[in-house]
Parts: sequence; structure tokens; C-alpha cells
Amino acid sequence: MYTSEEVHYSVTRAVEALGIGSRNLRAIALGPGRGLRPDLLEAAIDADRAKGITPIAVVATAGTTLTGAIDPLEPIAELCEARGIWLHVDGAYGLPAAAVRPELFRGFERADSVAIDAHKWLFLPKACGIVLVRRQADLIASFGHEAGYLPHQRHELHAMDTTFEYSRPFRALKLWLAMRVHGAQAFRDAIERNLGQARLLHETVIARRDFEALAEPTLSIVAFRHVPEGVADLDPHNQRLAQALREDGRVWISSALIDGEVWLRPCFVNFRTTEEDVLDLVEIAADVGERIAA
Repeated sequence: MYTSEEVHYSVTRAVEALGIGSRNLRAIALGPGRGLRPDLLEAAIDADRAKGITPIAVVATAGTTLTGAIDPLEPIAELCEARGIWLHVDGAYGLPAAAVRPELFRGFERADSVAIDAHKWLFLPKACGIVLVRRQADLIASFGHEAGYLPHQRHELHAMDTTFEYSRPFRALKLWLAMRVHGAQAFRDAIERNLGQARLLHETVIARRDFEALAEPTLSIVAFRHVPEGVADLDPHNQRLAQALREDGRVWISSALIDGEVWLRPCFVNFRTTEEDVLDLVEIAADVGERIAA
């Protein structure tokens, strides 16, 4: 199985649980935009086949956890189709943004399967995960059923025939009810606001001398850090800053280790967040950062 170097750890867990083993997980190096490089993916697949190793699937990420990067889905889809390899798109965090930025996700519609966590950027409480499979027959066959046959001689597809669970809570009610009450446009509007808030944060921090940003945001994650004068080692400073901000209590922000460096990593996925909140975040981070640097 092939992924980018910044694939979510749940994919590694899945490979281990399936018995494939994490030693058979190939992590492909990142290219521009922090997505996996299709040329290296192609080389890895061909090298494995030359050794008699069977490629099972490529897991492309549509919105990485660290930076919100999107793998180049179109060339990956072309490669998978040409070589007969299953393409799964992990859109757990980022894929809802395809509703307002379809150009960023071009090629995802060619995937064999996709995953979305509605409890992330569809604003719902945990847990509400979604898996979409292009061909229903593949889903049925994955549970050992012959095409056209369902257990217990039923002729209608039932959820227990295509999932691991027999009994389950009605998780889908959250999504159905939210869509019925608010309508899809309300979700699009909220995602659009979050994207704008990420751009606002990026523009605000790069305009200041006491902050720097990793890169322009692709989605709603903005990696930035405090760079006060007189502080030479920025990694421990920003790690302390993340903890100090949580203890301060006015904002909550996590840190992330990206390419061996510590960055602050806000991710805008709340429909209640305002532009004023974004500007307050910068001022509070500067205030607390200066205090711990003194």
C-alpha cells in the first residue's frame, strides 16, 4: 500500500489490523505543496512489481493533518487506473471543501473509495464517519459475498452486509438531521468562512515582524510561529508558547512538528469562529509569546 509521508496514522493502523503489516506500507516523499510526488509513486509501484510484490492500493490524502495539503489527485488517479490499483482518498478532514473549492480536488471523483469524517469539517459531534465506494459490487464482494448474492437469501442490500458491525448506533441521524434543518448551502457558507479565516490569519502573521508562516494555506490549517527578537532557538520557545496559551485560557491552539520544527497549528473548522477571533488569536499569541521570551 502506498501513501504520502504525511498520511494519517489511522492508515498505518488499518494496514496492521488487516494483516498486511506496516512493513508493506510505502511512504512516498513530498513534493511542492507538500503532496506526494506522482513520479516517485510510479517508480515505487514499478520497483515492487519487478520484485514480485503486489500493489494493493494507493491512499491519497485530501487535507493532511499537519498542514491541510492535498495530494495531486488527478495524476495519482491516472496512474492507478493505468495499473489497475485501487485508489482510496482519505478526505476525513479536507474533502468537504470540495463543495466550494472543487478545483483543489480535481481527480477525487475517479477514486474507488473516499472517506469523510462529518464530525470534522461538517460541524457535527463525534462520531460520524462516512465511506463512499464507487461500485456497490466491490463493497459486497469485500465481505465474501458473490455478486448478486446477499446472505440469508435477501435481495435488498442491508447495512450489516457491507459493514463490520451488526448492531450500531444511529450515527447517520446527526448528518441527515443537520442537512434537513440547515440545508447544504449553510454548510458551504460555513466552510467558505473558515477558508477566509485561514487566509486572514496567514495575511496577518506575515505582515508582522514577530511571526512567520510556513506556507500559504491550502485549506483551513495555518502553520505559523512566534519569532521574537533575541530568541535564537525557536522550537523550544514555540513549544512553551503553545503550552502557555493553553494555560492562559483565552485561546486554545495545538502545536505540530513539521519537518523537524515546532509550529503553532490552528485549524478553522467551527462555524462559530469569527474574523475577530482570528485577529485576537494573533494578539494573544504575541502577548503571551513576549511574556515567556522575556
